Amino acid sequence: MNKKCVIFDVDGTLIASEHVTLESLKVTMKSLFQKDYKDEEIEFAIWLPGQYSLEKLKIEKVEETLKVWFENIKKLAHKAYLYPGIKELLEKLKVQNYKLGIISARYDYEIYEDKILREILGYFDVIVPYSSDLRPKPYTDQLEIALKKLCVLKNEALYVGDTMVDYECAKNAGVDFVLANWGERDKLKYFEDKPLKVSYKPYELLSFLAG
Repeated sequence: MNKKCVIFDVDGTLIASEHVTLESLKVTMKSLFQKDYKDEEIEFAIWLPGQYSLEKLKIEKVEETLKVWFENIKKLAHKAYLYPGIKELLEKLKVQNYKLGIISARYDYEIYEDKILREILGYFDVIVPYSSDLRPKPYTDQLEIALKKLCVLKNEALYVGDTMVDYECAKNAGVDFVLANWGERDKLKYFEDKPLKVSYKPYELLSFLAG
């Protein structure tokens, strides 16, 4: 069936920002708790909501730490950037009348206060941030909300993400998934031998929308 909508993850999919997430978390942990971490020790923070990342690190004062972490993210935000070709892809999809959505592990303020992300938010019909009343990906809560708001069936949607939790979320919801394997980091290594549709450049995504 031809697709009617495309739903995107944010970090590592629309925006190259994983390094900002990890660097800001390391700064936060060092300044508040005098703890040093390597990237591979906190890599889960790329795809988990902040609350869950901090709980995984056994932080007790989650709300206070989240505020400091977000301030550090804002200080380092200039190091993040839209992946080349993303804006052109979104323009093409809108011209072709696809409905567009976002589901993300980010909280609403992390989406709407991001200057880089604000450059493209106008392309999207539905944005579903994470909130405490939702279960995080790979649970399907956010994806199901997006599908309902976009008024499309699961077989009419394509979900584009870059992590295993994105893949599992789509699979759990019965939605087709495409791995956004663009950028400097090869994400295929996280998927072992799983059957995948892979897009290596944003424009290649168009080939997965028919049939």
